[in-house]
Amino acid sequence: MTGSGVDPRIPRSMPEAVTAPMTSPLLRRVAGARAEERVYRVLAFAFLPAAILFGLLGFPGAIAQQPLWPEWWTICAFVIGIGPSIAMGVSAFFAPLAVIRTFARINILGTLVVLASIPLVVMPTPGLTMPIWFSEICGLGLVAVALAAGPWGAIAGAVAGAVLTFIDRIAFAGGSALVDGVQSALYILLFSLTFIALGVSSLAAARAADIEEQAAEAATIGAAADAARERERARINELVHDRVLATLLTAARQLPDSGGLERRDAQRALDGLQALLRDDLVAADLPGEDLVWKVQAITTGVLPEALFNYELEEGDDVPGEVVEALTDAAEEAMRNVRRHAGPANSTVHVRVGAGVVAVDVLDDGVGFDRAAVPAGRLGLTDSIEGRMRALPGGSASIVSQPGVGTRVTLGWSAA
Repeated sequence: MTGSGVDPRIPRSMPEAVTAPMTSPLLRRVAGARAEERVYRVLAFAFLPAAILFGLLGFPGAIAQQPLWPEWWTICAFVIGIGPSIAMGVSAFFAPLAVIRTFARINILGTLVVLASIPLVVMPTPGLTMPIWFSEICGLGLVAVALAAGPWGAIAGAVAGAVLTFIDRIAFAGGSALVDGVQSALYILLFSLTFIALGVSSLAAARAADIEEQAAEAATIGAAADAARERERARINELVHDRVLATLLTAARQLPDSGGLERRDAQRALDGLQALLRDDLVAADLPGEDLVWKVQAITTGVLPEALFNYELEEGDDVPGEVVEALTDAAEEAMRNVRRHAGPANSTVHVRVGAGVVAVDVLDDGVGFDRAAVPAGRLGLTDSIEGRMRALPGGSASIVSQPGVGTRVTLGWSAA
C-alpha cells in the first residue's frame, strides 16, 4: 500500500511465546554437566562391560581352583572383584558423583583386601604353574583407583596391587614360583598403569577444558557487564542531552513562540526520567503506518513548521528497538534544526517498506562545517550517529555545508 496520509491502526497482537520441550532428568544431568563430570561418568560406565567380560574369563579358573580355597572365600572374592564394577557401570548416568566415587573406592579397597587375604586362606601347592584365578580379575579394582583417588594415589594403588600379587604367587606355589611371581606382578602393574594413565589423563584434559570454559564465561560476563554499563551511560547521556539540556537551552534562549515547545519538552524530559527509573524505555513493535504517525507527531511537537511527507508499503511490524532508535534520533535532528538552522525551510520525509525504514530531516538553513564539530559532541556523536550505530542494521548520515543547509538521513534494514 502506498499513500500520502496517515490512518492510525490498532497495533497487531504479539505472537505467543513458544515453550521449549522439556528433556528427561537423565539427559539434563548429562548434557548440562561439565566436561570433567561427563568424562567421569563415561569412564565409570566402561566398567560394566569390562566386569561382565572379566567375570566370564575368571569364572572357569575359580571353579577349577575351588579345592584350593575355602568356598566362602571364593564366593566373597568373586563378588568383591566383580560387584563394585557392575554397580559403577549401572549407576554411571543417574547417580550422584559421590555415589559412583564410593563404588570406585569400594572396588579398589576390596580388591586389595582380597589380594592381602590370599596368603592367609590359600592351600599352598608347591610347583603349581597355573595362575591364581583372582589375578585375572583384580585388574578391574586396581584400575578403578583412577576414579577414586588422584594421580599419585592411583599409582600407589597399582604398585600395592602388583606387590600383593607377587606375594600371593609365592604363597600359592612356593619359592620355586619366584619368576612367575615377578611376571605376574609386572603384568598387573603394566596393565593397571596403562588404563589408569588413560583415565587420569582424560579427566585432566576435561578438567582443563572446564577451566578454559569457566574463564571464557567469566570474560563473556565481564564483557556483557561492560557493554551494559556503556549502554546505560549512553541512555543517560541521550536522555540528559535530548530532553533535559534541550529544555533548559530553549528556555534560556527565549525563542519566539517557544512557550508551548518548552512545556512539551519539559513534559517529555520528566517522562523520560521516570521511564529511566522504571527501566521501561524499550518501545513496542509497531506497524509501518503507526511508525509514520509517531514520526509525524514528533514533527508536529518539535518542528511544527516543517513539511512532512511519507512513503508507505505494507510489510511486517517494525521492531521496537528500531522504532525507539529512529524516532529518538529523528527528534534530536529536528531539535537541532530548531536550535541552530535559523530561519529556514525544513522537511521531514519517512519511507517505510518491507524490512526497510528511512527518515530524512532536511533544512536550507545556515549549515555547519562537519569537520569542525568536536568528536565528543553528544547531539551528533551519541544522540544521532551513536544511537543508530548501536542498532543492528542501523545507519546515520549527516551532510552539511555552511550557508546551504543540512541533511540528516537515518536508516534501518532488516537484511
